[in-house]
Amino acid sequence: MKTTAPYYPELSEAQLSDSIAPLAQFDAQTLEVFRDIASPRAAGSPGAATRGAAAQWCAAPERYPFQRIIRNAAASLADPDPVASFAPLFADPPAALRQLLERAEARLREVCTRPLVAAINHARRHGRLMGADPALRYQHFVDQSIRGSFEELSGLSFPVLRDVTRVVLTYEAHNFRELCQRLTADRDAIAATFGIDPADQVVSCGFADGDAHHQGRSVSVLEFRSGRKLAYKPRDVSCEAAYAVIAREANDWLGTSLVAAKVLERAGYGYVEYVAAEDVADISAGFMRASGELAAVMYLLNAQDMHFENVVATRRGPVPIDLETILQPVRLHLGTPAETPDNAHHRITQSVYGIGILPLLMGGRDEDSGYVDLGFLGEQGGGESPFKSFQLEAPFTDEVRLTLGKQAAEQRQTVVGTLGQDEVHALGEGMAAGFVRVCRAVMSDKERWTALVRKAAAGVRVRYLHHPTMVYAQTLRTASSARAMSDRASYLAALKRVAIASQSAARAIVRSELRQLAGRDIPYFTVAAADVALMDGEGAEVGAVLTTSPLDLAAAKVTALTEFEMSEQLRLIHSAFSCRFPDDHLASADDFEAPLPGATAGGRPTGDPGDTLAGVVTRLCDTMVASALPDRYADLPHTWIGPLASAQSNRPWPPAVLGYDLYTGRVGPALALAAAGRVLDHPAYRDLATQIFSAIAEGLSDPPSDAPSETSDTRQPAPFSAYSGLAGTLFALAVAGRLLGQPGWISAAQQAVPDVLELVKDAPRADLSLDMISGVAGVLSCVTAIGGPHAGESAAALTAMLTDALRPDTHHPVLDQSGFGHGVSGVIHALSRAYPRLPEQQRGGVEATLSRLTDRLRNFYDPTEGDWYSNVATPWSFPTGWCHGSAGIALALTAYGAMTGDGAVERLRKVAVGNMLRRGFGRNLTWCHGDLGNHDILSAVASTDDSLRAEVADIERTWLRPEVFTRKAADTRSRYAHTNSLLVGTAGMVIHLVNRLDPSVRLSPVDLSQVDLSAEGR
Repeated sequence: MKTTAPYYPELSEAQLSDSIAPLAQFDAQTLEVFRDIASPRAAGSPGAATRGAAAQWCAAPERYPFQRIIRNAAASLADPDPVASFAPLFADPPAALRQLLERAEARLREVCTRPLVAAINHARRHGRLMGADPALRYQHFVDQSIRGSFEELSGLSFPVLRDVTRVVLTYEAHNFRELCQRLTADRDAIAATFGIDPADQVVSCGFADGDAHHQGRSVSVLEFRSGRKLAYKPRDVSCEAAYAVIAREANDWLGTSLVAAKVLERAGYGYVEYVAAEDVADISAGFMRASGELAAVMYLLNAQDMHFENVVATRRGPVPIDLETILQPVRLHLGTPAETPDNAHHRITQSVYGIGILPLLMGGRDEDSGYVDLGFLGEQGGGESPFKSFQLEAPFTDEVRLTLGKQAAEQRQTVVGTLGQDEVHALGEGMAAGFVRVCRAVMSDKERWTALVRKAAAGVRVRYLHHPTMVYAQTLRTASSARAMSDRASYLAALKRVAIASQSAARAIVRSELRQLAGRDIPYFTVAAADVALMDGEGAEVGAVLTTSPLDLAAAKVTALTEFEMSEQLRLIHSAFSCRFPDDHLASADDFEAPLPGATAGGRPTGDPGDTLAGVVTRLCDTMVASALPDRYADLPHTWIGPLASAQSNRPWPPAVLGYDLYTGRVGPALALAAAGRVLDHPAYRDLATQIFSAIAEGLSDPPSDAPSETSDTRQPAPFSAYSGLAGTLFALAVAGRLLGQPGWISAAQQAVPDVLELVKDAPRADLSLDMISGVAGVLSCVTAIGGPHAGESAAALTAMLTDALRPDTHHPVLDQSGFGHGVSGVIHALSRAYPRLPEQQRGGVEATLSRLTDRLRNFYDPTEGDWYSNVATPWSFPTGWCHGSAGIALALTAYGAMTGDGAVERLRKVAVGNMLRRGFGRNLTWCHGDLGNHDILSAVASTDDSLRAEVADIERTWLRPEVFTRKAADTRSRYAHTNSLLVGTAGMVIHLVNRLDPSVRLSPVDLSQVDLSAEGR
């Protein structure tokens, strides 16, 4: 028997023993699907027309490699003719047969391609093919495989592929017969419900390439001779029927404009009105209000999976057409550790974002990765799709091979076309208005709403989404390899990968998943709306029980609905429409009477001249405390739900549970609460910060464990960088420890410094970034600030990496930018700060490197502009923020000047400061590329230059008054108002204001310096 270990490279021996080995008890049950399917019976005698249609179909020119082989296998469905018994249903029976064969072809292609690639390459290597060139040898392979067997020709054996092929074809034949029988029996009822005449023949079965469930069944869109269409759903449609009742009664009660598709419900299956998409661009305002109403109802119904394929835009309003996932229960979790009730991951799944109506972005992990937008109201994706797919290289030759790679994001139909910023904001405000109206109406009579839902959904069966379809699809893809198709043990091993994602699931669910996957189905589970017992798609009990019924869960959600909870959902709505647009229009105090262009966020105050710094801090921190949520497990630090802000201006900001990074993770708000708790002596702020940082410190101190794969654990591998990795997390932990008098946190951060260094050393040297944001310079600054017994050695090692990578005979990408975040200035600052702490023998090399870097920085200076351009590729660009502009250059030259005392450096520093004063303010309230970062730098420079203190005070009076912060924090059109991010959100506002309230507690996310508490004991 072949070893199966390579199928689980990410699992330890203990995890294999716990999660995979016990599944051997289900092997026989898993493979029952092969035994239950009889061997092909002897062929009958199809008519001449059927034989001719099938032969012509098989002989068509190939559109993809091996198509003729795959079609030849699928063509066995035509013998005997499956259409003949139902010929009166169809306007063109041969066309119906071709459609059935094409559906079978599509399913077989998924499992045959990789074995065929392996077979032809094996045959080529062993000289089994004839032909003068690769194309002729490929043709020989195809011809001989059709006449005989590609297994015999190649010398390879794929017994599992033979089993799977038999299963797929048997399912297809049965399901076609079932469709025809049902359609024949239901024609009168269809006529009564949808107005389609019983004599109206079918011209297209509309077999989709969609997911197959419970023995190969999938949705079909039937098209009739009259042009009418109808969706046949070979599953329970009670959810669609219940929604039609809810929509009708809600419209009468609430005055909403909900639109429901007509439904004909049958036992275990049904038909749903086909809804054609329509252009709504000219009625976008009303359409968005209706979308807000729909989003509110779906939110109250705990709906999920309402993405762009399951909701259709019409001039009547948005119409949901696939409602099997309303009343979605909480994902079942068993084992240890126990999940925290109502944790952040549950909340975001059941939030308005989790429904799928809003833009639903899925992107790659890297900052430059592409993304796709699956949301109903989403836009076109950008760049390469984050999903990899198999591609054939050297097609139609005997050297064909498979590669796994990315491709451009596919185009999708969007509800509203390309719009400008103001138009997009207006759409978001319209949707928010519809959402608020429904939520407030329901809050005024929660009992009536709950009674309506309980009555309408009393007999409903809900689909339980245990995993996203993507997880199952990836498992099936793994189980389609040549190896998996050649050996049952390997096939079982590949299928058992689903248990990696189900480590916390009931084993009965995994057993059912394996059985369904073995038959090439996407696993499908249901639960009665008023019950808790899970069943599979065939109605058999799985053996797993939910903690709460779907109806009780939805009722509890309505009971808990408050104005604050509604405002949290509004924040997600507004963020979805504002996150693409930087907000670079900061109103000065002189312009404060101008009205906000959008609504206020959740009804929060817009500020008045009576605001105080402490008052603004209190309001912002109170909101952070109120919106904090437990993580999945009790030993993990609390967190928040919010947009994942990015330093890349053109990258979307999808909402998520915040991680641990300094830029936009949970440590930013926690650090803000620690600072505010110290300065304002506020116990609630200190307590929440303490919970978060204590859990992080304990996670760093405890030995790593084999935690479930979905655990967010500080001990798991992470990027090393300052703003998106472990170095920044340790910096925040050490700073918080000093702020709140927690030496244990400081020690935990200091003891973990070698772990950061190991991560840096493990990174491929050719790809190693050197900059402040994501590279070695940022790590060096963090290590310098953290201090401790390992800081000296680690700083020396990091410095050596920088000086080695920046030798005179090399050119690193960091030299192509002048700024602090990604360019020369950040490296100058990091090396200048570390210099006094370095061994004497290393300082000469650092001095030489710094000299070359400052010379390089001079090359970016444009005398005509009196400024430094940001990038060699854009010599006309002169940004104003610290990350790319003069402010960061001023900070770097200040540090270097303090180290060298060079008068020329001092003169350049004054030029940079002058540029910052002229053009560095009035943009936005962020640290990353706005006024807060520039103010911090100017304040630091002014601490040693009395002439600048009046400038700082004037900027604070003009741009940074308390009422300006209150106003922008309530501006729904500002993407920065919707995130707790330290660098581009409200946590950064708090840090800035606390620094001004008590300069002794100066915390700078810009220069990553340690706090200097000159007023200890405060």
